[in-house]
Amino acid sequence: MEDYIYSFSSFLVRSRVSVNLFLSQFEPLALLLALLLTLLVARVLHSLFSVIHDKGLKDTLLGLFMSSFKLIPGGKSYIDAEKQKIVDKWQSGSKSKRDEWRTELPTTGFGEGIIEDMKDAKSKDVDWKGKCSGTVYIGGSESEGHFSLISEACSMFQHTNPLHLDVFQSVGRFEAEVVAMTADLLGSKEKASGGQVRGNMTSGETESILFAVKTSRDYMKMKTGITKPEMVIAESAHSAYDKAAQYFNIKLRSVPVNKEFKADVKAIRQHINRNTIMIVGSAPGFPHGIIDPIEELGKLADSYGICFHVDLCLGGFVLPFARKLGYQIPPFDFTVKGVTSVSIDVHKYGLAPKGTSVVLYRNHEIRKFSNSINL
Repeated sequence: MEDYIYSFSSFLVRSRVSVNLFLSQFEPLALLLALLLTLLVARVLHSLFSVIHDKGLKDTLLGLFMSSFKLIPGGKSYIDAEKQKIVDKWQSGSKSKRDEWRTELPTTGFGEGIIEDMKDAKSKDVDWKGKCSGTVYIGGSESEGHFSLISEACSMFQHTNPLHLDVFQSVGRFEAEVVAMTADLLGSKEKASGGQVRGNMTSGETESILFAVKTSRDYMKMKTGITKPEMVIAESAHSAYDKAAQYFNIKLRSVPVNKEFKADVKAIRQHINRNTIMIVGSAPGFPHGIIDPIEELGKLADSYGICFHVDLCLGGFVLPFARKLGYQIPPFDFTVKGVTSVSIDVHKYGLAPKGTSVVLYRNHEIRKFSNSINL
């Protein structure tokens, strides 16, 4: 043992002498500059790999190319000019129409003539019925009776204020019924859901998603103490998540979809860290109409103890009925373990007028953070 210790000590002494001899060839200033340069290169490489990790190699290389192109004399001007061409082309079609728009209050009222003016303007709209998928979700000759029903209902309640439910009790009742019936479609009464699904109505998909993200942020802050929240989404997710990230100061990590255009569970897992508050799945996503692997994402979220929002805005009033008709629909609702919130648009295939959506939460413990003030 003593021989081993002596040999090891001799090795250390010889190594130290060799290092000193090597360093003695350089001036102290040169050594300092070399150290600083090494640290700088390491920092640049670390930043580069972080960007590649967040955005992917393709997007990173494209970004570097565009940045480099702008450094070339005239490069930035060329890009700006091309952008302006697109904007001008888009605006040229509506500029002449906008010139006819009123920009000041009229000196005299229109009286009954305002209705004729509105009818004339509406007559110039595109004939969309049965032709514009994804614009208005009710169409065809059989829808006329439904339109009349909606118009009568809207005119009956258009002057109510849902903020004052003690006055407009009927509005509170109808909202509660819509939420309850929607939750029932999405498994609220199934044992796997826990039987405590709660929610509220909103003005549309964007607001429902904003509510879900804000609620998840505040819930996770209470649960884990996260103060620098992040969320992970597939690049096929709705643009409302980008808005939510900006509004609520959340770092957004967007990852590419897999070869089947579904959310890549493995890629999402790689982006989860100690600041992750939630992940997102779509059933289906708007770009491709494909259902993400909700069950796998639910298991992933549950294993990390984070929130999982399912965007059912497009398919929420289709998938439950398709499943009942015998179609092989993969799990997508609150029966999936790990799902903490769901958004579903009633104004799409729920056939309500535009501006009607529902956001649901697995239980009241999560739901109560939708009304909390926690910036």
